[in-house]
Amino acid sequence: MSSNRAMIKDAITSGTTLGTGGMLSPEQAKKFISYMVDNTEILKDTRLESMVAPEKQLDFLLIGSRLIRKATEAAAPSELAGVTINRKELRSVKVRLSADITSEFLEDNIEGQSAADRIARELAQQFGNDVADLMFNGDTAAAGTDASFLTIGDGIIKQAKASTAAHKYSIKNKTDYKDVIFPGMLAMMPNQFKRDRKNMRFYCSSSVADAYILSLANRVTALGDSTLTTGKLQDFLGIKIFPVEYIPDDVIILTNRLNLVSGVQRSMKVYSQFNQRKDQTEYTMYMRIDPGKIVWDDALVIGYDF
Repeated sequence: MSSNRAMIKDAITSGTTLGTGGMLSPEQAKKFISYMVDNTEILKDTRLESMVAPEKQLDFLLIGSRLIRKATEAAAPSELAGVTINRKELRSVKVRLSADITSEFLEDNIEGQSAADRIARELAQQFGNDVADLMFNGDTAAAGTDASFLTIGDGIIKQAKASTAAHKYSIKNKTDYKDVIFPGMLAMMPNQFKRDRKNMRFYCSSSVADAYILSLANRVTALGDSTLTTGKLQDFLGIKIFPVEYIPDDVIILTNRLNLVSGVQRSMKVYSQFNQRKDQTEYTMYMRIDPGKIVWDDALVIGYDF
């Protein structure tokens, strides 16, 4: 079986029908999506749903505590409670990635015959990067230079700020992440969602993560010295600090990593066409995506300046 890299290369550079323009087979699409996710850290950490149609219903089950009751012989239970079903819908939007590669690059670059391979890999990785960016920053009401990108769909940040069930923590005029911001956000999280600490995350910018590292390094302890020299991010009360390059410095999200879900439709098209007048190859890739949804709004705390 060919590798993901070889599959992508063949799909967009070969002289076959697929190479000149066509839809990827289900197996090729699966491999492409896998490659895209494997090279995008935040997509690997959160949930990605494969879609076979533009819409997909997702039902999530939440089981509460204290469900058992004393059984009375020959009597039906008087109450049925504690199980909640939450339904979210993924709706994909068609997106396109276009790139023009000159013949001089293909002929003269130091990578030789592997140039097309590199192009294929970087286009796939860029798709993943853009999906991750939209996952947090998408805004259908955006205007300005990046509007054509941001308006593809509403991201997690906009959804959380608008939600009446998500919890909001003000970080205005606060800079102490270790003793103020992180504890304050964690205190707002309902207890039932705190149990799975290994899958909980503080998603934040790299600048916030660095500030947290420096706050630990200021402690006159072996841990402080180690943190300063290695730059290793220490968990906060068992919760992983996860820097994401697409999150603004003034936004922090606390939630279970499985509480964020994105959708990718497997019907993917890849085209390549040589433009003789411009002496360049035009690559065009089409995919349908839903950038992201919050599963349980009540299980998310967003910290921002308000």
